[in-house]
Amino acid sequence: MPRSRHALAAVLIVLAVAVFGQGAAAHASAPVVHRPDLLREFRAAGTIGTMVVRQLGRRSRTVVVGDRRASLRIPPSSTFKVANALIALDRGVATGPDQVFPGPHEQIEVDDQPLLPESCLVDVTLQDALRQSCVSVFQEIAREVGLTAYREASRRLDYGNRQVGAAVDRFWLDGPLAISAHEQVRFLDRLRLSRLPYGERDMAVVRDMLLIEREDGHRLYAKTGYVFTTAPRRGWWVGWVRTADMTSVFALNLDVTRPEHLAARTEIGRAILRELGAFG
Repeated sequence: MPRSRHALAAVLIVLAVAVFGQGAAAHASAPVVHRPDLLREFRAAGTIGTMVVRQLGRRSRTVVVGDRRASLRIPPSSTFKVANALIALDRGVATGPDQVFPGPHEQIEVDDQPLLPESCLVDVTLQDALRQSCVSVFQEIAREVGLTAYREASRRLDYGNRQVGAAVDRFWLDGPLAISAHEQVRFLDRLRLSRLPYGERDMAVVRDMLLIEREDGHRLYAKTGYVFTTAPRRGWWVGWVRTADMTSVFALNLDVTRPEHLAARTEIGRAILRELGAFG
């Protein structure tokens, strides 16, 4: 390579490092803003909870609603499908969003009532299994991935407490795997920025599967979760919202003591995001 090309390459490397370093410094120095006033959204729904929102763009900050609970680790339940889909793609257990997992698949019951929609019990694609929270499909995937691979993946992803225990198809539902709202935000931000130790194509596939809304100048990527194996039961809503000038990465969890609290996951989350200007 001619000397001029070597010099140009060196300059580009220096610039890239400088830009990344500035971004990382800004990220690290973004203020933490506590908003206990927004707990009113949980109280109005007759529950308690927390929400962490990392906002990057015109106003970089991390907003915490419910400080103490934001650090509490609980099972991720169906929000683990985000990581699980990535692991399945990486291991070749799934090839892409349109791969079909043939039915029939097992129904899951909670309080003697079916939890899963009928669409989860027949042939279903990876994308639909993630979006519809088809628990039994991901349990089948987990049995094929195996505990050894999950132990390695939990360390690579630095996911929550990294504990997968001995039940390959239950550890994200019952524990011991557990994660906090703060840790959910860190994990999702790394996925959003392609900074997880996995292939770019696999991360892009998972991001695309999480896109649930594209309108009014924003894109919403999100996943719900329902921890029905603990007392009290808990609900999750995690993801990020992207507008032209800001991205808001979020994680909400709340106690589920009444059936309507499942709908409250997204209702409260959207109300807080609107209050913070996340939708533009």
